[in-house]
Amino acid sequence: MIINKIICSDDSTFIGMNGGMIESPDGKRIIYARKKDITQKKGMEIWVCDIDLKNHRHIYTVECFNHNGPSASFIDNSTVVFRDMSGEVSAFIIMDIDSVKIKHRIYAKESHRAENGIYPFSVSKEFLDKNPDYPMIDETGIYTLDIDDGKIKKILSGDNLTEIVKSHGLTPVEDTVSVSHVQLNPSATSVMMRIGVKDCPVFGALGCFDINSGKSHMIKDKPVHQLWYDDDTYMATRQFENNGHIEMDTSYIARFSKDGEEIEVLGGIGNHIDGNHDRTVFAGDRCYPDYSPNIYIYEKGSKKAIHEIEIPDLQDVIWKLQVHPNPSFSKDGKRLYFNMPVSENKTEASFVELI
Repeated sequence: MIINKIICSDDSTFIGMNGGMIESPDGKRIIYARKKDITQKKGMEIWVCDIDLKNHRHIYTVECFNHNGPSASFIDNSTVVFRDMSGEVSAFIIMDIDSVKIKHRIYAKESHRAENGIYPFSVSKEFLDKNPDYPMIDETGIYTLDIDDGKIKKILSGDNLTEIVKSHGLTPVEDTVSVSHVQLNPSATSVMMRIGVKDCPVFGALGCFDINSGKSHMIKDKPVHQLWYDDDTYMATRQFENNGHIEMDTSYIARFSKDGEEIEVLGGIGNHIDGNHDRTVFAGDRCYPDYSPNIYIYEKGSKKAIHEIEIPDLQDVIWKLQVHPNPSFSKDGKRLYFNMPVSENKTEASFVELI
């Protein structure tokens, strides 16, 4: 497979989280990031370009480290979201890329992507009192922002989340309300999140809250790097721990119910994963210590890869500087985007064309 660069540059370039919207919904533009020095927090630039890799435009500069880059993602055809870690605590920024105007700057933990114009985010203790322009953000918990009308809704308070954890027989810890990987299902009727609990020190727990019914679900020692498969099930990597070591060769991509039942195998070895829109092809990286983080592409149901994308074995870049491949499909499934470290001080946002 031919590996294409989003741009040929002396700078390092990044895509965001696995499963993010790297392309605009209409498939006409791409969002990515550039940084001159990947050892530094400062100087992470947000760029957009056309799908044919022309008309590259710098729209903003933030501070953040390399893990997931600035989590840049499209929300609609002209609106994007990205993280900024400058200042005391991090924020996410919602920007119109045509006018290059900031619509919202909210101090909170960003999420993977929006669904139906609704962007979810989480607020933990360090963000309290940091959003005077948004008085409705008044306690820890999970919130949503409607991009069209700017309204913010509290979906689940931190206290309610703690009670849900207890109701499922788990033990909260101090940072239980500091949830991560918040994601809405495609219809924006359920929200899932990774939760830290005393009982699951390695993988954590995966919680889900059905917004309309108020019903909750919990998976103990969850599969990792989960994404929604459809409205009611997840896709994620099943990993196994052996004497403090996470095994690479026994990992596989599977589909799970909200309560943790394994429904079907989707692919083989993986860590960070994604699936195409039709859920017929899946990708996972071999991002495990002491291995080159090659990307494998699978047809649904087979653990044997149909394609392998080789990525240089640069352990310091991958682990110390936290540049993970994060394979992500375009909405039409015709491209697979990923981060590709190419030297000890450079990485390139890349993609392959899929037929």
